[in-house]
Amino acid sequence: MSKKKGLSQIVSTVLIVLITVALIAGFWAIINSYINSNLNRASACNDIFEKVSINPDYTCYDSSSNSMLISISRSEFEMDSLFVSVSNESESMSFTLENTPKLIDGVVYYYGVSVVGEEVPLEVSLPGNESGRTYCFSGVKSKPSLIDLSPKRFGFQCGVVDSVNEIPFCPTNIFCEGSPDGAR
Repeated sequence: MSKKKGLSQIVSTVLIVLITVALIAGFWAIINSYINSNLNRASACNDIFEKVSINPDYTCYDSSSNSMLISISRSEFEMDSLFVSVSNESESMSFTLENTPKLIDGVVYYYGVSVVGEEVPLEVSLPGNESGRTYCFSGVKSKPSLIDLSPKRFGFQCGVVDSVNEIPFCPTNIFCEGSPDGAR
């Protein structure tokens, strides 16, 4: 009878050790997944500061058309999309630029000089690497107080990398027409 008690104590000890090992392995898998997810996000958004920016020299509010020019410059780096947020005291508006051209309601490329007969694309996209682009964003009812840029890289939405909080009025010779013939 004493052999059976000794055997059941060994089985109980082995079961407790196995359960403990299984629990530790489960906790490690959860913690490891959480750490890797945060490291991937940090590495995706780590080196992007000053790689995409607002060019304040060509960013302004056109009160005559309730629209604004937003000039964006981009360095050489991979980006899925760019979230652009425009806000003032009473409202916030936004749009997302992607690598593939697409129609975005109220957003067109800005053309400073009217060129008759030139075909104007209605679809907009991100500026290419090592370049810049100016966009006309219509429907801005009052002068904005803040513009923010937030890129998305490798599936992760990054935080704000550039912002402008002093948006001037456009000079009288600059109109946010969007296209040479004024079409939207």
